[in-house]
Amino acid sequence: MPIAGGMTPMAARIGQDRERKLALARTAARGIARGEFLFLDSGSTNLALAEVLPDDFDLTVATNAIDIAATVLHRQDLQLIMIGGSVHPAVGGCVDADALMQVQRLNIDRCFIGACAVSAQGGISAVDPTDAAFKRTLLSLSRVSVAMVTNEKLETRAPHRIVGAKTISQLTVEHDAPAARLALLKRAGAAIMTAAPPV
Repeated sequence: MPIAGGMTPMAARIGQDRERKLALARTAARGIARGEFLFLDSGSTNLALAEVLPDDFDLTVATNAIDIAATVLHRQDLQLIMIGGSVHPAVGGCVDADALMQVQRLNIDRCFIGACAVSAQGGISAVDPTDAAFKRTLLSLSRVSVAMVTNEKLETRAPHRIVGAKTISQLTVEHDAPAARLALLKRAGAAIMTAAPPV
């Protein structure tokens, strides 16, 4: 199984594959219910989600990512909670002890977790150990969990396991995700939703 690439700084990832990420985000956003308390974990695909959150749904959005917070702040219909601490430049958000302590006070309806790698055998994994620990805590506090996964992350592995693939409530994958890789994930118990093609 190939190893996921090293962490490219968040600032460099923001503009990459924008239409593909927006397609994933639009599909994942369809599951959001009115009045939910959402957590958007750091990541460029979750940044795309912040741009397409439904209007006037009385949503509260918490995030540990600066770019996501800035996007949410421009929306008058969203309530924003910013999780702070020392900013990890590659992660693009706060994942240190301060951030962990703050997130433990939340009761999250639906979290959108960033994933560096996803596989049937290795589950959801991350490159950075501190980031992985933050994500594990986040998932333990969330009623529903969603990971949006671009094709290059499927059936790859990263050093730090977060959870098994079947633990995530929903994996949202691209419209042209390789069928063989999806079959492996389904056999491992993953719940998969396929996105519409990019506009």
